[in-house]
Amino acid sequence: MQRVILSLCLVLAGGIVQGQGIYKVIQPDGSVEFTDSPPPGEGAQPVQVQPLNSMPSPGSPRDAFDDSPAAKPAYSEVRITSPESGTSFWDTSGNVKVDVSLKPSLQPGDKLEVLLDGQAVGGGRSTAITLTNMNRGTHSVQAVVKNSSGKVLARSNAVSFTLQKGSLLSPQRRPVPTPHGGG
Repeated sequence: MQRVILSLCLVLAGGIVQGQGIYKVIQPDGSVEFTDSPPPGEGAQPVQVQPLNSMPSPGSPRDAFDDSPAAKPAYSEVRITSPESGTSFWDTSGNVKVDVSLKPSLQPGDKLEVLLDGQAVGGGRSTAITLTNMNRGTHSVQAVVKNSSGKVLARSNAVSFTLQKGSLLSPQRRPVPTPHGGG
């Protein structure tokens, strides 16, 4: 039991007064005392205290983003403004214009990349891109801001839209006007 108490005292004393001298004094009754100031006389023995173990901080999920000056200021908004989520529209050529809103504006060295159905389809410094010759159907588009080394700084939510276009098998029919009333 005394060894446990002795070890505990050493650990606590090492943490509290690390860098100061620690002395072990054996009292006439056989009890052991530790102190940072030796009592007068020859009975005090210096104790070597090992340095405390320490570990670096594990960091935070934010560390996954680039913290370099090129990443500053952080983008508070990356949003696709066109097409709107859930929209459905006709375009016989299969072209879709994608507009992205950024706050603050695109910083020097950063670039915008547009993902269509999870695949990069274009990008650069412009916040507007036209996707051409797309197949009809439901698609998802997302915008990603990357720094010059390709690290993702920010991304928008995915926006889903449906492109409809006529085909030779089922051409789009125009409504036939019907006359109303009259005499």
